[in-house]
Amino acid sequence: MIDKIIFIIIAVIISLSFSYRRYAVSRHDAYLLRAGLICTLSADFCMLIIYNNAVGLLFFICAQTVYFFRYLSGRLYAAAIIPALLFVFVIISVLTSLPVETRLAAVYACALVTGALASFIRRKAYPPPNRALIPLGMLLFVLCDINVALLNVLPDGAGKSAAHVLIWVFYLPSQTLLSISGARIRA
Repeated sequence: MIDKIIFIIIAVIISLSFSYRRYAVSRHDAYLLRAGLICTLSADFCMLIIYNNAVGLLFFICAQTVYFFRYLSGRLYAAAIIPALLFVFVIISVLTSLPVETRLAAVYACALVTGALASFIRRKAYPPPNRALIPLGMLLFVLCDINVALLNVLPDGAGKSAAHVLIWVFYLPSQTLLSISGARIRA
């Protein structure tokens, strides 16, 4: 039941990005942001409602790839992200016998770090306060996923319980910041 409530909260947060059509930083940026958020919502649906983590990870990889394009839009090297992620997946698949979900998690980690770094590198391409909202949202996204990893590797106990709580402490604000980061905010 709690998973469904959290999913509804995330859906409401993400719907914020559709409320400022005329006040977007740019039309192109708003489209990419919304595409990333829809991929994120799809991933959350897979993981929280139908409990299919592999498909959820694919959607999260798509979301982070879209965010990478959002932040580095118009840059020649932005086109290299998809082949690079496929290369990582193939190398991991050839060199290991890890489960598919673990391989996807490794590719997702690469996509997440790449997207987060891109948000910091290109933050000045956005007006204030968006240039602070975007990297902060991505940093919180990374912190959330560090706790997801901890949840999956820690033994039962206080550490695992803390990681479970910290996932949502970081994730919900990250989605809120990213959802509003496409709006032109006048101080």
